[in-house]
This record gives sequence, C-alpha cells and structure tokens, in this order.
Amino acid sequence: MNPNLKLFFCLLFTLCSVNQCRNVAEAQKADLITSACDSTLYKDLCKQTLQSDKESSKATDIGVLAKVALQHALSQAKQIQGQLSKQNDKSVAFKDCNENYNGASERLKESVTSFQSKKYGDVLTWVSAAMSNSDSCENGLKEMGKASPILSLSTTFSQLCSIVLALTNKLAGH
Repeated sequence: MNPNLKLFFCLLFTLCSVNQCRNVAEAQKADLITSACDSTLYKDLCKQTLQSDKESSKATDIGVLAKVALQHALSQAKQIQGQLSKQNDKSVAFKDCNENYNGASERLKESVTSFQSKKYGDVLTWVSAAMSNSDSCENGLKEMGKASPILSLSTTFSQLCSIVLALTNKLAGH
C-alpha cells in the first residue's frame, strides 16, 4: 500500500475518532441537563435555561447546573426590581412588591453564599423564602386587580426558584 495512502487513512481515522469523542462529550452534557431537568416541575424552562447558558456546557455534575439555575433566578429577581422601579404606579401593591423583591434578591444572594459552602439545607431555606416574597407580590397585585407585566416575570421567577429547589434537593440527597 502506498505510504501516502496509509498516512491519509491514519489521519482520517484520527480525525473521525476526535470528532466522535467530541460528539460523545456533547451528548453526555445534554444527557446531564435532560436528566437534571427531568426531576423538576418545569422541564422545558429548565432545559431552555440551562442549555442557553455557557456555564452549563462545561458542567460535569448537577451542582454546576443548580448553581446556573440559581444565578438565573437571581438575575430574574433583579430584572423584576428594575421593572418595578420604572412603574409610575405608587400604590401600596407596587411598593410592597418592590420590598418583596428586594428581600427575594437578598435571600438569593444568601443562597449563592450557602451554595458555595455546600450548605444545601440553607440554600433550600433561602430559595423557599425568596419564593414566598414573590408570592406575596403576586397576591398583592392580584388583589388590587392590577394587570402588570410583573406578574408574568414573577411567574418565571417562581418557576426558576422551583428548578433550583429540585436540583438542590438532588444535591442534598433528599
């Protein structure tokens, strides 16, 4: 056999092997996200959130995914705070919502700190408290009959928190 032809086939085989390994690694990452999200109530939002985040693409375990979900929940809380600050409505409901989301953001910041220390029980407590803050806001707006874009953002926030709780529960062994 021609030495150049041998070299060609050897290179071709090597390239195919490298590409195959890359495909396997990508499939494993997708399987990790799918597996993690299957334990949540909001599977589609979970997959969408995690697959859109570059940090998730480096994930080797569910801990990284839980941390990413937590960061997205915190980002959503900050976005809601920004929306609330733009409201011209100075009613009690919006004032209470602003306070509630300030509290929710603080609870999630505590969660990040607890997560870094692997104090998963504390993470569960703080994220649950943040969800309660969000629920209080939603209930206040609904009672006042206020139609607001805050309600849809708040729903997404609660769903993200639920995802964090589900993933953290897996880490905590619950």
